[in-house]
Amino acid sequence: MVVEQIDLPVSLPCPPDALREAIGGGAWGLQRQLRSLIARHNADTVLFTDALWGLGRLHMDLPAGVCRVLAVDQLPDDRDAMALRWADIVLASTAAVLNAAHQRGWDTSTWRVVPHALLHEPPEPRPASVLCRLQWGDLRILSAVGDTFDGVVALLQAARRRRAAVGSCVVRVAAATHYLQSGPAGVALADACRRQVERAEHMHWRGELPWHAVPMWLSGAAVVIAPTTSSSLGMVALEAMAVGVPVVGYRRGHLPYLVGPAQRGQALLAEPHHGPRALLDLAHGLLASPRVYCETAQAAYAQSRHHSKARVTQRFLAAVPPRGTLPHDDRTQTHVHAH
Repeated sequence: MVVEQIDLPVSLPCPPDALREAIGGGAWGLQRQLRSLIARHNADTVLFTDALWGLGRLHMDLPAGVCRVLAVDQLPDDRDAMALRWADIVLASTAAVLNAAHQRGWDTSTWRVVPHALLHEPPEPRPASVLCRLQWGDLRILSAVGDTFDGVVALLQAARRRRAAVGSCVVRVAAATHYLQSGPAGVALADACRRQVERAEHMHWRGELPWHAVPMWLSGAAVVIAPTTSSSLGMVALEAMAVGVPVVGYRRGHLPYLVGPAQRGQALLAEPHHGPRALLDLAHGLLASPRVYCETAQAAYAQSRHHSKARVTQRFLAAVPPRGTLPHDDRTQTHVHAH
């Protein structure tokens, strides 16, 4: 893979309005750079990731035959919605995005679902290791630095105050770092989590965790709780399922489409209005039956395989066929990924 950086007149991370101004003010230069990339790589597809954080809001005519694709994880701010109109194809990470668009009455005839791929693809856990986790594992809570989800702190407060709901499990908490998700919001969330954890003997603060270390850390859990109350991508849940660890969370946003198929009759998702106590109760109930736990862990791993790099690549190629390719044109299909 060849990675080429586009010159953007702004330093990341930055506030959304600063990025909008940078894209608008530097539009001519950005268009020139993109056209140069397309010509140099003989590309027939340009994928803009997200309506704002990519260059999807950049209004420009691509060369004839080049397909403009926009990948989105949630509906954009009204100021960025024009990116959807300019795209030939829109790729949503789960059907949650399409459902939200339908509720607004938007035309989604050119939209397709192409999920995110796992960064790591561990082998299937052995039955013995699953049973070992059930006996010795703990409850683990992971949040991405930069998230402002109230659900994380609320869950820690509930776990601290309701030791009986947690049972004999130790609760371990960490914050996953991301190269774009940092700054005051992330620091404030991490500090709030740490303060809650330090007030309870049965809870331990792991601190910041680089993303490459996430699978190994999650694999030591009996259950992973994803307490977000907003439209999180659910990548923490996917990474946990990929190591065969059941995930408990709220029935909201992307999570029902990630965790839901792995339930197999066992309740893993709570309604948001039931609050964090419901999440602790679900985790406690799952740990009460070794048979149900092992079946759920196996189903979680099987569900995660739909997000392997190979399967996601196949779905992407099926959703975004070559455009403007003449029958006698035998060039190799090339995609330019514009962040």
